[in-house]
Amino acid sequence: MRYIDIDEVELDLPEDWDEVVEAAWEYVSRKIAAAEIATNAKADEKGWDAQKRSEQIEIEKVKARKKAISAKSNVWSQLSDILAKHSHGKCWYCESNELRSDNPIDHFRPKGKVAECPDHPGYWWLAFEWSNYRYACTYCNSRRVEVETAGGKQDHFPVFTPPDWNRSKDDNNAEKPKLLDPSDEDDYKLLTFNKNGEACPNCSDEDSEDYQKAKESIDKYHLNHEPTKKARKAIRQRIKQIIASTNNLLEDGMDMKSIQIKSNKKELIKMIRPSCTTTKFNTAAKLYLREFEGNAWVKEILDRD
Repeated sequence: MRYIDIDEVELDLPEDWDEVVEAAWEYVSRKIAAAEIATNAKADEKGWDAQKRSEQIEIEKVKARKKAISAKSNVWSQLSDILAKHSHGKCWYCESNELRSDNPIDHFRPKGKVAECPDHPGYWWLAFEWSNYRYACTYCNSRRVEVETAGGKQDHFPVFTPPDWNRSKDDNNAEKPKLLDPSDEDDYKLLTFNKNGEACPNCSDEDSEDYQKAKESIDKYHLNHEPTKKARKAIRQRIKQIIASTNNLLEDGMDMKSIQIKSNKKELIKMIRPSCTTTKFNTAAKLYLREFEGNAWVKEILDRD
């Protein structure tokens, strides 16, 4: 996970974004109103009492709202390229390259329901709120079950309680999400990676909120999906090989400006630089490279990147 400055994303929003969102909400409102009219007509026909009429109207209005919001998925889909730009085409949660999904947008606060709170209506009022969108790969966003691991955020949104979830757009609880948010400048620091490529909390106090937040996120974002762990482990192994090779060349008297050493340094720079579109898991790579910052030439790479 790497920090994404949400203010920079806002600068890239389409000029007509407000109009697009307004039109989407007008569509949703029309569908809700139509559902209410239809239900009232049915109530008249069936002779329902006032209580049943009211209850059924609310049920149908909620159904209509959910269906109408889903019908306007093109609203958030059109921001996919913009969100991808700010992570150089990589998932905001795991930093893998997203190549498979047609619509890789996660609503950080889920729009339809909250798995941890059965009576929650979902953060439907944030359905078209761009700041609630996260660019996410299939394995982080959708439920996937592997031989050894399972994960995927889906409709999950655990929080520390109190204060609890906000259940309407008028609620003002200071929610404390139990999931790491790439748009929070401090959250990515709560993750680290061990020598086997496994994502781990960067905190040893299991009772702390930092530990619990990282642990929950590792599970929900499926960060230890087996092939992903192996890919990170391979990155660490490759870094070790490059370090050893370079140090051997230096011990043999080769100059830092030699073609081979410059090539080795260039490869390391690509591995840790998020703007490099041919590499992934750049944060893990940088943490692994830090193991060797006792070498002056390695520290120079880390200091400039």
